[in-house]
Amino acid sequence: MEQKRLELALYGKGGIGKSTVSANLSAALAAAGSRVLQVGCDPKHDSTRLLLGGGSLPTVLDYLRTVSKEEEKLEAVLRIGWGGVGCVEAGGPKPGVGCAGRGIITAFEFLERHRAKSDYDILIYDVLGDVVCGGFAVPIRREYADGVFLVTSGEFMALYAANNILRGIRNFDGGDCRRTAGIIFNERNMAGEAERVERFARATGLPIVARVPRSEAFSRGEEEGKPLLALEGFEEEKTVFTHLADKIRQGLTLYEARPLEDEVLEDAVFRGGSAGIPVRIPEKPEERAAERPTPVPAPEAGESRMPLYGCAFNGASTTAIHLTDAVVIAQSPRSCAFYTWQNISSPGRKNIFNRGIVMPSALSPNYETTELGHAEAVFGGAEKLRARVEKALERKPGAVVVISSCVSGIIGDDLLSLERLSTPETPVIAVPADGVIGGDYMEGIRLCLHTLAEKLVRRDAPTQPRTVNLIGEVGVSYYTESDYRTLRRLLEGMGISIGCRFLGDCTAEELRNLTAAPLNLLATDSQDNLELKAWLESEYGCRFKPGTLPIGFRATRDFLLELGDFFDCREEAEALIAREEADYRREIEVLRPLLRGKRVLMTTINANQDWLLDAAEDCGMEFVWIGVLNYLRRELHVTDRKERFSAIEEITGARQVEEKIRELKPDLVLGNFTAGKGEGDYLTDTLPMTQPIGFGSGLTVLRRWAQLNKNESEGEWKNDERWFQEYYA
Repeated sequence: MEQKRLELALYGKGGIGKSTVSANLSAALAAAGSRVLQVGCDPKHDSTRLLLGGGSLPTVLDYLRTVSKEEEKLEAVLRIGWGGVGCVEAGGPKPGVGCAGRGIITAFEFLERHRAKSDYDILIYDVLGDVVCGGFAVPIRREYADGVFLVTSGEFMALYAANNILRGIRNFDGGDCRRTAGIIFNERNMAGEAERVERFARATGLPIVARVPRSEAFSRGEEEGKPLLALEGFEEEKTVFTHLADKIRQGLTLYEARPLEDEVLEDAVFRGGSAGIPVRIPEKPEERAAERPTPVPAPEAGESRMPLYGCAFNGASTTAIHLTDAVVIAQSPRSCAFYTWQNISSPGRKNIFNRGIVMPSALSPNYETTELGHAEAVFGGAEKLRARVEKALERKPGAVVVISSCVSGIIGDDLLSLERLSTPETPVIAVPADGVIGGDYMEGIRLCLHTLAEKLVRRDAPTQPRTVNLIGEVGVSYYTESDYRTLRRLLEGMGISIGCRFLGDCTAEELRNLTAAPLNLLATDSQDNLELKAWLESEYGCRFKPGTLPIGFRATRDFLLELGDFFDCREEAEALIAREEADYRREIEVLRPLLRGKRVLMTTINANQDWLLDAAEDCGMEFVWIGVLNYLRRELHVTDRKERFSAIEEITGARQVEEKIRELKPDLVLGNFTAGKGEGDYLTDTLPMTQPIGFGSGLTVLRRWAQLNKNESEGEWKNDERWFQEYYA
């Protein structure tokens, strides 16, 4: 019967002598007749040096950077050292870049692909114990390590690292965590050192399986590049490793991982238990439910927030592309950039094909990606990104905006250093969104807006008279671009221009001059926009007109009169209003004969609907009842003129609506959510969740109702094809 392979992991704090211990243990096992493979899992890649005559060998990661998967060969990274010990070094990225933990995972996958273990009885994994991330923890997973040795001295940080490894074993194994093979005590000859290690061993229930004395033997071995067994003399030191090798070959005794709480570690080990803190074994994972944190409470009544949609990388990217003369570079895998591109461009394609609405930035976003791959995840993507930024600068755009994804955030790519590449013509702006690490979609929007403002806005821009900025437009909406055109047309009629859209489509230069406008207009009063408004007021001294962009005839009239007073152009405002009112009244007169006397029943969310109520009233329609779904539990605010509509009440479900339909027998039932079905002969229509701004906000809806009333077909579903051809084909 084939003997089961034994795989051992030696963990220890960096500099504790772990590699020396590993190499000498491998040599002793080989001398006793075992076929041994030692795998160095430390980025320093010096684990096998004593077995290779002081030399080094190519690391797995360096090798994989230069060859394709089809060209890989195990012998390129596997060398046979002293006593026939197989030697492999995983390697790692340069200090400060990439992810060494991911590098270990990559190296292990390579060894598995090439069946590197098949010729060996015992595997020794020499692992850095300071780092307990997922990559460095791979060797203690069940499919690798049968037993784990903790290499430590009596120093606090060495014992702290050993204790953390016990935590890692327990986290991986839960209650069944008998895989700790004991402590290898590498002596440093400090006062009280032995007592500290012994107290740690007692507190954790582990044996000290070997004591490695401090000896010049190890210095000699380092100088000659040899394990102890290859040196003359030093029999006592050699015996430490031959005895440990014999224990391993005879069969391991494994112990439960019992890590100490930090305060217990300090008391029991370094103060000899003087504080009397009891040793407590952490519970099994399934027994920890009682200690789980209390869930975050639901928002208070009245609080609101936009839906999450996606990650901060996505939110920042969909915002940055509105800087129309910029190059936006995603430091991301190709797939992340693809999904973001789809998120940006699919509404633009849909709107232009279905409704003829043009959203310029969405149709052809100025968006690129560095296409981070596996190599960058291990070694860092800074060089690839730098090359992409330098190439973008050659095109002399208004700005280069770099946005980080999860991968670049995890491996620590330094985006901020790239800002030093800025030229007088083109600033380089880093937005460290870091994907889900940075938060949700709205967090990414907020981060991008703040970063672009901080990097571009001039605080002392000279004032531009009769200029406004438009702040906080909805990123994806049927009406964003048409609203902008409507607003621009109305303002131009009063001699007022729009300086900057923050952040609708604008140039870097327009954003630089944000503070030049004497007045700012807030597009909507969403919670995120209100926060943005407060930030611009406090940070840049921006002045805002009260309220938001106007929806409906009366709101638009008042809006323009207020602007006329602010910019001292009241006469221009009144003349503009007179022209717009004449156009509005002419259309109302066309619609009135078709709509006069129609009784309307409406269900709506709790939002002001005066834009619609006013227009319907101008056509002679009557609202017989309004049911409000008040999901935010706020005071009802459907109209500013409540004296007109007494029949407004809060609803909780469809049954109330059905009863009102039977009771009031309306001609038209409106709703922007599913409200059930009642008896009667009536038309139905959807109440839009968003509305166009301006004098004619309600006219679009009234035209549709007039068309419905002109329909002479019989039966609810008759002539579907004709309607489809008219509205959707």
